[in-house]
Amino acid sequence: MILRRPRVQIAGISTLADALACEAAGVDAIGFTIGLPTGPHNGLDEAGAAAIIRALPPFITPVLITYRVTAAEVVPMCREMGVSQVQLHAPAEPAEITRMREAVPGLKVILAVHVTGPEAIGLACERARHADALILDTVDPATGRRGATGRTHDWAISARIVETVDVPVILAGGLTPQNVAAAIRRVRPWGVDVHTGVERPDGTTDHGLVRAFTAIAHATQVPVPG
Repeated sequence: MILRRPRVQIAGISTLADALACEAAGVDAIGFTIGLPTGPHNGLDEAGAAAIIRALPPFITPVLITYRVTAAEVVPMCREMGVSQVQLHAPAEPAEITRMREAVPGLKVILAVHVTGPEAIGLACERARHADALILDTVDPATGRRGATGRTHDWAISARIVETVDVPVILAGGLTPQNVAAAIRRVRPWGVDVHTGVERPDGTTDHGLVRAFTAIAHATQVPVPG
């Protein structure tokens, strides 16, 4: 049996010190949240993210995480930040995704599926047709917030999505150093994403939690399908 370690993305990074701490911990990707419905995350804009990305060493992937979904909005952001990976957390029209790919050669598009129930399986199959990868996240029913909720969802549904679609699946939603191993064993995702699960109560990134989360996730290997 061939085993592989899940990739790890730390989302919500907004300072160079935090980004370098992620790199030192062995993180695979760093997510910069720009273009949120409620304004900038920790005051970070495209120029600030670009400055952090330029200072990063090689072999770590920067990812634009945004709720903007038109090529007219997303393409300039990718160009300013110098990224070739974008994670869209709101529904995007297939034509807009095509325009993004045409404007940014080599662009990888990650589409979000918010797991609210079994209907998410069909939605995942549809979005997988237009995505390079899917990210499975959570909706907070009390606030309607999508992503960065600190809440888990039904991992049994996520596992069915992993078994069904033909693109890599990233598991998110309420993951922490305490539950990430169980989540990986249950869902067998290609990668895991964490945001609030490695933050302090004031919203800043806890480097110790980043190290713990990354070490545990990388140590929890899953079988390679086929």
